[in-house]
Formats: sequence, structure tokens, C-alpha cells
Amino acid sequence: MLAAIVVLSLMILPTVALTSASALESVPQSLMRGAAALGMTRKGQILGVAVPAARVGIVGGILLALARALGETMAVLMVAGNVVQTPHSIFEPVRVLTANIALEMAYATGTHRAGLFASALLLTALVLLLASVAARIARNPRHG
Repeated sequence: MLAAIVVLSLMILPTVALTSASALESVPQSLMRGAAALGMTRKGQILGVAVPAARVGIVGGILLALARALGETMAVLMVAGNVVQTPHSIFEPVRVLTANIALEMAYATGTHRAGLFASALLLTALVLLLASVAARIARNPRHG
């Protein structure tokens, strides 16, 4: 499980970094110049002006990366151990939900197939929840 956490973290880190950098670059220079004119330090300008102004873009990038992480199947399947068990520590193998759906759907019948569809519905609900949080944040931007 630890290997899967590390691999997934490294996979989504560029998405978060690029969207955050893009959001910070889109902060109007007039805001930064105004903060400098008020005598704010560079750290104060970044933390007090740039980050709050770019908050929607930063949070959007984090939510996009989380949605991508929820749907990741093959990379996590290859490093997580692919063992159907409840892990009792972070160092034990595990099978993730998306891999379980992908591997068992071909031969599942009856209630097993219904359980897999319920798992897929749960994943869809989580992605929709992330999308609604992103929409709420985008609809109600607060600066500063």
C-alpha cells in the first residue's frame, strides 16, 4: 500500500504544480504592485495577496488531481500487490477499488456483478462530489 501511495502521489503532483503555477501567474500585476507599494514583504505579497487571489485555480488543480487519482487503475494495480484482503498496516499488499472492478467484471454474475456496479457508482458519486465542491468554489470566489 505504501508503494501505491508514493506512486500515486508522484503521478498527481505535476497536475497540482502546473495548475497552481498557472493560477499564480494569472494574478494581476496591479495587485502585486499595490501590495509592494503598501510596503509588504515578498513573502507577505505571496501569502497575503497572490495565494488568496489564485485560490480558485489552486483548489481546482487539487480537485482535478484528486479526481484523477480516484480513477487511476493500472499503475496502482501494478505496485499495490493486488491481494484481496484488508490491510492491517501500510506495508501490506492491497487491491484498490478501480482495479477490483476492472479485473472482476469479465466473469462476474448475479450479486457479484451488482456489487461491482455499486462500487463503480460509489466512485462516480465521489467524482461528482469533487466536481460539486469545485463548482461551489468557482461560484463563490473570495479574494484576500
